[in-house]
Amino acid sequence: MSELLFEIGTEEMPASYIEPALEQLAGAVEALLAENRLAAESVRATGTPRRLTVAAEGVPPSQPPITNEIVGPPAEVAFNEDGSAGKAALGFARAQGVPVESLRVKETEKGPYVVAEVEQEGAPALAILPGVLRKATLSISFPKSMRWPAGAGEPVGGDTDEGRQVRFARPIRWLVALLDSEVIPVEMAGLRAGRTTRGHPFLAPKAIELRDASFDAYREALREHCVIVEMDERRQMVRAQIDKMLEPEGLHTAWVDPLWEVVNLLEHPHAVEGGFDEKFLDVPESVLCAAMIEHQRYFPVWDGRGNLLNRFITVADRAAEQEDTVREGNERVLRARLEDARFFWNQDCKRPLADRVPQLGEVVYLGGLGNNLQRTERLEMLGSRIARLMDLGEEQVRHTGRAARLCKADLLTGLVGEFPSLQGLVGRELALREGEPVAVADAIAEHYLPAGAHDEPPTSAEGAALALADKLDVIVGCFALALLPSGSQDPYALRRNALGILLILEARKLDLKLTDLVEAAKDVLEGQGAQLSERPLDVPVEQVLEFFRDRLYHAAVERRFAHDLVRATLSVGFDHPTPKQALNCNVRRFWSRLEELAGCAGREWWPALVELVDRTYRIQRDAQGLSPVENDLLQQNEERELARLLSEHREPLARMFEQELYGEAAERYCSLFARPVHEFFEEVFVNVEDEAVRRNRKSLCAEVYHLFADRFADLYLIEAAEGDKSS
Repeated sequence: MSELLFEIGTEEMPASYIEPALEQLAGAVEALLAENRLAAESVRATGTPRRLTVAAEGVPPSQPPITNEIVGPPAEVAFNEDGSAGKAALGFARAQGVPVESLRVKETEKGPYVVAEVEQEGAPALAILPGVLRKATLSISFPKSMRWPAGAGEPVGGDTDEGRQVRFARPIRWLVALLDSEVIPVEMAGLRAGRTTRGHPFLAPKAIELRDASFDAYREALREHCVIVEMDERRQMVRAQIDKMLEPEGLHTAWVDPLWEVVNLLEHPHAVEGGFDEKFLDVPESVLCAAMIEHQRYFPVWDGRGNLLNRFITVADRAAEQEDTVREGNERVLRARLEDARFFWNQDCKRPLADRVPQLGEVVYLGGLGNNLQRTERLEMLGSRIARLMDLGEEQVRHTGRAARLCKADLLTGLVGEFPSLQGLVGRELALREGEPVAVADAIAEHYLPAGAHDEPPTSAEGAALALADKLDVIVGCFALALLPSGSQDPYALRRNALGILLILEARKLDLKLTDLVEAAKDVLEGQGAQLSERPLDVPVEQVLEFFRDRLYHAAVERRFAHDLVRATLSVGFDHPTPKQALNCNVRRFWSRLEELAGCAGREWWPALVELVDRTYRIQRDAQGLSPVENDLLQQNEERELARLLSEHREPLARMFEQELYGEAAERYCSLFARPVHEFFEEVFVNVEDEAVRRNRKSLCAEVYHLFADRFADLYLIEAAEGDKSS
């Protein structure tokens, strides 16, 4: 088995492009190797801003031979009447290079035909790999790509137009492609691959000749030339250097925001500490951190009591000897940023948030949905309504309404114009400065949360109510205008907003029905409809709920729940809701039921439970308008016993499900009904000619089925995922 090393050397790529590109490159190489019968034992990828590298171990030196079955002439033509080979068989065998005795007859759709088994030798890996590596490289997609003239390096056949036909994040400047010690003849972007890579552009710009495809040797050769090629190692270096600076003084920084991007901005990290004038500490901390983290990718510094200090740490792609120059340059740049932030803050403080609200009428929100003042009015009504659905007190309802009134006003501030990520946070700081209640200020800041799948939801009840209102207004408005997501396109972030709603409902354990929330948003939007559009706005509630159902499904699958368990759990509340049980589209209960169902799937009685629900479903699935079971129509002991058990245990089991004792109720249901239902199907013929008896028996099965499937999960869908249920 052989080792493969492939490096794409480029001009500096944006930090956000690197990890997705490496994931795509590794996946494509692994898939294409397998597709070409050169499957590797392992494939890994790593990189820096100037190189994307994939390495594979256990690559076969050549493709294994394969046997192809080639169909020849019809058997009646190929062989003589006495069974000997005729001219057609002899000619076919000769053409395929096989003995005529090895031919055999195979029955096909057109009748019996002669076939030959021909062994095809595999091609050497060096002949296959150029196409594999080129195709894998060109399969990488970037948010934005470039075309360029043929770059530096050895041009391919003098063809200067070839580079213009390649699209990549940044111009490709060199290629390394090795299989063990052999160069793989990859030609791409006006370049021919070789064994020469490059070190750090400033600290060690010399060319590096690689002897073979050993990844360890490659990594060490780059390290000697000031390039740390593995991202995890660069990340560890950054953390270790910063910890060494801060820990002796009991200081700390925030790791999450800048670290991942800093790691992909450089090849040889060196941390440098800097400072800024204490006068800037008068500006709110969130503003200072935004200037440092988002604009400059610096690490802010806090003391042990959580106070922000006038210090920062930057990570440079330079040597320690240049530390003073790096510090002075970064302090100068940050000083200008903080001067701007301080100016905008002082200007914004001169005008109260409430005075800015009328000006929102001059800012269009979305065509057909009015301006931001009209949206603010919707949020006031909807936020207060949701707060009442959450059973909040009257003071909390008032705070929610006040926060809704002010929450969009900071969009008109200079600070948000300079730092768009601070929307909501600037509103909170200004609200606190103007004497608004803390609950109002916090709700203003939290109403955008969560902004993504990994963000924290609002911590305050008022913030949760307003965040739900903000996201629901976007969703129902876009559905009313038919501005729906399509494929990977979601310009109004409806999927993200729906996920945010689901996360809030789950995190705060809110017993709110999605139907009630959507209906509330629909009422508010349609009530304002005459001001927004000449044509009445109509929100398709069922379509919106199906959209939420789809988001819940994807969220559950991403958490590694089995597809069929998720489908079975979603059947309650979405597919056939039961309003009397307060389960209708209840997100908190969905997660509770799904977790319990996953636990049940590992129990010894699980197969019997699935069979019980499945059989009672199938026997009555086509029946329409079934009536309650009539005891007078029960004829056999088995059906009478089943009806007795159902009558005796229906209410106790229903209470257990209502109390969310799902696992316990499922086990109890199975122990009560599995054997009686089995005996019923063994001894009782359901589809008798007497229509009344037939329908009564189906009603009995339907009631046993719905007792479980309408309250916990529809286990018919478990078996539907495993096999054909058409019978």
